[in-house]
Amino acid sequence: MGRTRPQLKLARSPLSLVLAQVRFERLEAMASYMPAIQDRLRRSGYPINKSGRVKEFQVTAQGARQSERPHWEFLSKDRHTGVVLNEGFVVLQTTRYEGFEQFLDAFVQVTRTVSEEVQGLYLQRLGLRYVDAIQAGEGESWKDYVQPGLHGFEGQVFDAASVLSLHQTVASTRDGTMIVRLMQNRDGALLPPDLVTTSLAQPDIPPPKPGDLVTLLDIDHFRQQDSDEFNEKAFVEMAWRLKNDSYVVFADYAVTKHALEVWK
Repeated sequence: MGRTRPQLKLARSPLSLVLAQVRFERLEAMASYMPAIQDRLRRSGYPINKSGRVKEFQVTAQGARQSERPHWEFLSKDRHTGVVLNEGFVVLQTTRYEGFEQFLDAFVQVTRTVSEEVQGLYLQRLGLRYVDAIQAGEGESWKDYVQPGLHGFEGQVFDAASVLSLHQTVASTRDGTMIVRLMQNRDGALLPPDLVTTSLAQPDIPPPKPGDLVTLLDIDHFRQQDSDEFNEKAFVEMAWRLKNDSYVVFADYAVTKHALEVWK
């Protein structure tokens, strides 16, 4: 399996983040493996250590509870690419995407490193997520860039200059589940709130001016499965399947021909 269509080469791509995640059977002893994992990641291109502890809040019938968990994070020299790990997942994310072949090779290498050090990962979920930060040009509307199905609700009583849209579609695909989200802000945010990171360098796209409308197109495609031991060939095959269908949704159903021409 590889590309089912030619690569889209967009010189002015609005892509702000690409993320790949694999979830696996929780490893309670992960901390004991981390020195060896971190050393291998350091030598393979992720020398900057941003690890620490993160706080989590849980609301139960007994009330709110706060806890801490370890958060391991390692960045490339240019800080545009990072690996995030905890006891149950591995993430590779980048704000400088150069193509899926290179990105997938890096993700396989990271996952292989973890699997070898813990002597076997049992995978439960594989997912890809693409976020585009769309900014309309002078005299244009954001609706010139996304197809009508993402235009959302309108009303004459609304102040058009104040409207912010939030739209989500969830659907099964031949390989898993896809979530397509559109969300807007005037705060200069180039990423959805759950992906905001202070570690990675900003994406190589023009920053919005204060008050400008930013339309975030977020395509999240993932496959859940019964626990299955990491198999590199099957892993690569499924990653390509998830990527190819994400491409079709982006190019055929989410953005307009005008958008693709502008970004070229």
